[in-house]
Amino acid sequence: MVGWVLYDFANTIFSFVVVTRYFNDWIVEERGQPDIYVGLMVAAVSLALVVTLPLLGALADRRGRHKPILIVFTLVCVVATGLLGVVESVLLALVVGAIATYAFNTADSQYHPLLSTVAPERSRARVSGIGVAVGYLGSLTALALIGTVATDGHAQRAFLPGAALFALFALPLFVLVREHREPGARPAIGPFAQLAATVRRARREPHGRLLLARFFYVDAIATVLQFMTVYARRTGDFDGRDIDLLLAISTVAAIGGAIGAGLLAQRIGPRNVVLATLAMTVVALLVGAATGSSELLWVLGPLIGIALGSLSAVDRVFLLRLVPEERRGEDFGLYALVGKLSTGFGPLVLWGGTILLATEVAGLSRFDASRVAIVVLAGSALVGYAILRPLSDRPLAPAASS
Repeated sequence: MVGWVLYDFANTIFSFVVVTRYFNDWIVEERGQPDIYVGLMVAAVSLALVVTLPLLGALADRRGRHKPILIVFTLVCVVATGLLGVVESVLLALVVGAIATYAFNTADSQYHPLLSTVAPERSRARVSGIGVAVGYLGSLTALALIGTVATDGHAQRAFLPGAALFALFALPLFVLVREHREPGARPAIGPFAQLAATVRRARREPHGRLLLARFFYVDAIATVLQFMTVYARRTGDFDGRDIDLLLAISTVAAIGGAIGAGLLAQRIGPRNVVLATLAMTVVALLVGAATGSSELLWVLGPLIGIALGSLSAVDRVFLLRLVPEERRGEDFGLYALVGKLSTGFGPLVLWGGTILLATEVAGLSRFDASRVAIVVLAGSALVGYAILRPLSDRPLAPAASS
């Protein structure tokens, strides 16, 4: 279990350094590029994941092993993240950032199914919550160590140490976690046929509703997280030190959200935890957008942190209840794919597209356009809530012992 938990720590270092704190700040604020450039990069990654994740998930199922794919793409991600620290061209930075993000998400899709290897069904929610909580300690570690190097105006300095920390804390999973599953016997098919078959099956089964809901609520929360640094700067009241403090407080809140949600899910089920989290998120986003208050970010940030920690800990447990063991690689590939499609759609369309229209057509300032975009994201989270609400989290098949 220790190796699995520490990989969450490593994962969150990458997510903090590249997704949340430094990459967007570097490209959008320091290099003066439009928000939509990052959205286009993320959308391109999403399209690549559409083609490959279902095939890789099915390949892992047939071989009965997730670790080989995870290890290869983790190493690719580490190398690409390090390269971000030395490239100069914005175009090249976007390409290398896309490679790092693609590799990160591919490895991550093979990480979640390993929860069934390291923990029995009765304790998976608790172990998942611990993993997410320890993971967010990775954000605090990155903030403490990298924040002293990547000062205001020097965001690019974050990537080399971020890559080193990611590699260091991913290593225990490579060594300590052992898989014991038998290989499956399904024949190999092409990636588009595999994707079509996986989607058709999901449409007929309960986990498909969870995945559809997840598209909308991950869309909202991940996009808010990705552009929180940019939004905070646009209020005019946040400098780099204030942003680091806001992110630190939000990360501590995420740790509490992950642990609390994991324990609560064991008592009342993952469905109720996810629904309560989404209701809180919608209200927080609407209030934040309506007021436009920079002071309210000190409340909104931690609430988004709680939501992110809660959902990260619980919705993968929810999915484990709804899919059989022999399909977990394939279905968690689709789980990851849905999340990454939404995180491509959100920055490109709901954030970048909304701001482009609001500034160029409606004539709003970039700050007021950002407030409009937050309302749009609240609507996305509300759609996810409505889709998920009729779904039961009762296990559909006996869980295999680990």
